[in-house]
Amino acid sequence: MDLDQQLRNLINEAPEYGVPSIIMEQGVIPVISAYAHQLDYSSYYLRQNLENNLILTILGSQEHPEVEKKVIYAFPTLKDATQFPDTKNNEGDLVAQEVPVSQILFQMFTMKEVDSVIFVEKPENYQQSKEIYCEKLQTAIQQTLSNFINANNSPIV
Repeated sequence: MDLDQQLRNLINEAPEYGVPSIIMEQGVIPVISAYAHQLDYSSYYLRQNLENNLILTILGSQEHPEVEKKVIYAFPTLKDATQFPDTKNNEGDLVAQEVPVSQILFQMFTMKEVDSVIFVEKPENYQQSKEIYCEKLQTAIQQTLSNFINANNSPIV
């Protein structure tokens, strides 16, 4: 499914999420579309456990072990998702699910425990990736929503 169809689906499904379609169309979709256009694929594979919970990876640095961030990896192929070298997870307990990029970005708006999603952009090359920070995406959506609401509540001169 191409990106335009994915975005139309989000608008159509907005009431199921408790969001008016006009708010989705004018406040959320422009931001999701802008971020999605920076990515190479229309869908990615997300790793999940058998209870359908996304697999979080905790990243840190040796120079600053007190600084950690929680990320979710999104992979361009099923093979990349299943062969990702993550020693903390038992591979037998993982599955990979293909998810439209618009849905991943929309879900990032509500993610509380996740700092970012790392979109791997080249098959079999985990170093070629783009990281999108949940907080930046959330801030952009909130700003777009605020601008939309202010524009529609302002008095007509």
